[in-house]
Amino acid sequence: MIRTFLTASVLFLACSTGFAGEETPGLEVTADITFTSKYIWRGYNILGEHGAVQPSLDVDLFGTGFSANVWASYALSSGLSDFDEMDFTLAYETSVFEDKRYAMDIVMNYIYYEFPNLRSAAADTEEVGASVSMPSLLPLGGSSLVPSYYVGRLFPADEGGPTGGIFHIAGLSYSLTMPVIGGKERTIDFTAEAVYNDGAFDADSDWSHATFGVSTQIDVGPLYFTPFLNYQLSMSDTVNEDDEIWGGLSVSYNW
Repeated sequence: MIRTFLTASVLFLACSTGFAGEETPGLEVTADITFTSKYIWRGYNILGEHGAVQPSLDVDLFGTGFSANVWASYALSSGLSDFDEMDFTLAYETSVFEDKRYAMDIVMNYIYYEFPNLRSAAADTEEVGASVSMPSLLPLGGSSLVPSYYVGRLFPADEGGPTGGIFHIAGLSYSLTMPVIGGKERTIDFTAEAVYNDGAFDADSDWSHATFGVSTQIDVGPLYFTPFLNYQLSMSDTVNEDDEIWGGLSVSYNW
């Protein structure tokens, strides 16, 4: 029932932009498709050495701070359809102290995780969470080093799915602007995060991993191409015994 409502809401809002025109300023839709060499989620390697295609549709609701998102992941190799996934997210974002150095961006979210190829919906699970980031706290070289923190409560599935737990994610990000050929500029985005898994998926309560990433956005007409590369340092064998490296490409379109 919940996932049906969320899907219908996102699709209705996305389609409504085709009819509303200038009468609905601020309603923004982003369609994205990502090709990734591995599907790594919260430190877990979901598909082993197999890649995935991950489409998504995001709707920003008139600049109110509310948004809705449908995201999916499909393995690019046969025999892994049980790991196909659809996530439905409702979120609210706001900012406080906007003109201050200690300005904060706050996001609250609800996520419904569905595994459509499993026989029972009892494996589905839900998450509620909140994050805070401080985009002006640490100015550095014409940009800012942005610290962030997310806490999310994953609820246990009824059967056949993950046990519940809490994720704590501490992050840092930095955008470096560099000149490129033709007098234009290119922004390179660097990210780092450390994750504490407090019992989700029967993991030991411990720092599970740290992830480091680099990406950039290339505009080609109305499309945005974002190549990315990530490295994971795994610290808990109950989450992942191996360090991971993976990369991919996202293609986005806004209207």
